[in-house]
Amino acid sequence: MSHTDKLGNFTPEDAPDYGDVLQCMRCGFCLPTCPTFALTGRERSSPRGRVALARAVAEQKLEFTESVREEAFFCLDCRACTTACPSGVRAGEVMEICRSQAHQFFPLKHVGKTFRAFVLQKMLTNPDLLETSMLPARLYQKLGIQWLVRHSQLLKLGPEWVAKAEGMMPELHPPLRPQLPEVVPAVGEQRGRVAFFLGCIMTLMYPEVSRQTVRVLTHQGFEVVTPKEQKCCGAPHLTEGDRCTTRSLAHHNLDLFMALEVDAIVTDCAGCGAALKEYEELLEEAGEHAKLAAFKAKIKDVSEFLAEQGLRLEGLRPVDKVVTYHEPCHLCHAQGVSRQPRDLIQAIPGVDYRELNEASWCCGSAATFSLKYTGESQQILDRKLENVMATGAELLVTANPGCHLQLAWGLKRVGMPQQVVHITELLGMATPD
Repeated sequence: MSHTDKLGNFTPEDAPDYGDVLQCMRCGFCLPTCPTFALTGRERSSPRGRVALARAVAEQKLEFTESVREEAFFCLDCRACTTACPSGVRAGEVMEICRSQAHQFFPLKHVGKTFRAFVLQKMLTNPDLLETSMLPARLYQKLGIQWLVRHSQLLKLGPEWVAKAEGMMPELHPPLRPQLPEVVPAVGEQRGRVAFFLGCIMTLMYPEVSRQTVRVLTHQGFEVVTPKEQKCCGAPHLTEGDRCTTRSLAHHNLDLFMALEVDAIVTDCAGCGAALKEYEELLEEAGEHAKLAAFKAKIKDVSEFLAEQGLRLEGLRPVDKVVTYHEPCHLCHAQGVSRQPRDLIQAIPGVDYRELNEASWCCGSAATFSLKYTGESQQILDRKLENVMATGAELLVTANPGCHLQLAWGLKRVGMPQQVVHITELLGMATPD
């Protein structure tokens, strides 16, 4: 369906596909996989309940009400229901589209609308502006203001989400994008040439992770090209219902990366990888089907890519640690990459790997969900932390910045000793200098 075709009581602009909401057989296989249904027990907060709401709107049995809007944003979009569904219903993506509808039916007031437009359409589309915007936060840490704030009662005076956002902030360093050479040569015998898609959160909050990603790739024999002109993948915009800006970013990144002569386009951010692989559907009306299919085929999570290519084990140092792995939702459910990270972890010499119970259960981060629904997010996280504690692991490995922020904050909050590391940081520990 065209994103301007009208479907029932939806507006013509970016309506769900009727086929997507018609597929649901109401079998209930999705129910045990849904964190929000597990919390509330409400049918409408289950995948099949949300799809039923969308179908009712499509069939003009229901207006796009406040309840529909609420469920669109209360959905974690963790895609676990898609993995479980025998009919292939994509409830999370339907709700993602409904968020765009929500902003059309329930537009924000002037101040909120202006702020949202500035963040999504001005800041996140401009890497230079985005990097500059983080300078006050780095000064906040470096000048000791953060220490004073955290040891005072100031954070208790504001909303709960403000305290959580401040508490989640990792130690900040200068962004990686301006520092990273455009081309980093392979070490030893070259096995190929890859482009690196450097995510916004990765360059701003976890530059050392992405530095290790490039280091590991080059030590594995791959020349790494990181184009400076790349922009946000559009994942935050999809999350917040701004599909128009996502399409603009997608066109830019598609043209930029497809102009490079590379074997693959590698990312170390699960959210970025999922968004990049969705460009084919987002831009289907552009008519560049062969180009979009070729682009999607080249997008690889770093663990997916290294597992396919085969990890060179010669010279790897032992990492004598007890390790467990939390699966990011947008890696295991949205991209179907589940076995590969485990294979890489277990291939590292010295690692004592212990499987995490409910490893693919969401941690409660889900982009802005953890701040919009702090109480519910905390309950989902507590379930995850109990499982982590049962492993006795020293290192908790993951592969997405949202998970990294949420898990590290949760572990610190309850006084658990585990350190959260990205899978490329773990591989970096084993990689010789």
